[in-house]
Amino acid sequence: MKKYVAGTVFTALIGLATLAQAGQLISPPLPTHPRFTNVTTFGVCRIVNSGPKALPVQVSLFSNNSVVLDFDTCVGAPLAAGHSCLIAAFLPDDSFVACKVTGDVTNLRGTLELSEYPNHAFETFMAVDLQ
Repeated sequence: MKKYVAGTVFTALIGLATLAQAGQLISPPLPTHPRFTNVTTFGVCRIVNSGPKALPVQVSLFSNNSVVLDFDTCVGAPLAAGHSCLIAAFLPDDSFVACKVTGDVTNLRGTLELSEYPNHAFETFMAVDLQ
C-alpha cells in the first residue's frame, strides 16, 4: 500500500512540474573575437511571441564587458501575439555575450545573432537559439 501511495504522489508531482511555466530563456555565451581590423561585432537578440495573447517581456543583452546599446524595441507595451521585438548592441572585442528573457516565456522563442559592423551589417555569421 505504501508503494502505491508513494508512486501516486511521485506521479502527481511530476505532472504538476510539467505544468509549471519556465521563468527565463537564456542563450549560451557566444565569443566576440574581432574578425577583421576596424570591424565591430554587432549583436541582436530577437524575441517572437508565438502564443495567443500579449505578454510582457524583459529582455537583456549582456556581456562580461560593457555593451553599447543601439536600439531596443522590447521595452514599453507587452509583446502582442505573433509579433517580435529585438535588442541590438555594439559588442566589445575579445569577450562573451548572451541574451536573457524573463517572465512568462511559455510561448516565447528567441535567437541571439552576431554580425559585423559596418562592412556586413545584418549578415549573421553566428547564431544560437535561446533555451
